[in-house]
Amino acid sequence: MGVSTRMSIVEQSLADSLERLRELPSMPRVRELRNRALAYDRAVRSWVRSPPSDEQRSALVRLVLDLNMEVMEVGREQRD
Repeated sequence: MGVSTRMSIVEQSLADSLERLRELPSMPRVRELRNRALAYDRAVRSWVRSPPSDEQRSALVRLVLDLNMEVMEVGREQRD
């Protein structure tokens, strides 16, 4: 998987997470996840000016995938 493919996955994952979070009631856990998603999004956008190292990129991919799982979990909890 190339760098651009990984970054596309990260960007889409962040967009999906933010959309799901917008649909959930505002509560502390949702706000915390939204703040993390926005911080990760800012990091990705900053890489246009200053490309990350491979380690930074890999770390953000893991963080975003973990965030996505947490968002899905919170969504399931809200439906139950």
